Amino acid sequence: MLLTLPLRLTGRLVLAIPLLGGMCREVARNPERALLPFLINLLMGIALASWIFGPVIIMALALTLAPVMLVTIMLASADFGRAL
Repeated sequence: MLLTLPLRLTGRLVLAIPLLGGMCREVARNPERALLPFLINLLMGIALASWIFGPVIIMALALTLAPVMLVTIMLASADFGRAL
């Protein structure tokens, strides 16, 4: 059985994370002003984690994002409801 959380609950859980939640809330309120600093903070966090833990973080990030990109490509190229 696949355990899934409702979308509203998942969003509230992400916003409840102390540092990440505040940044996500700010991006949701004003994306023109807060999106670039949010992306810079994420990249700096990845760089700091790879400096501390080594290339294992980069490999874990690649292994995590590979299925996400596959689903994104599949959804972008899907032919929803059109007959062949």
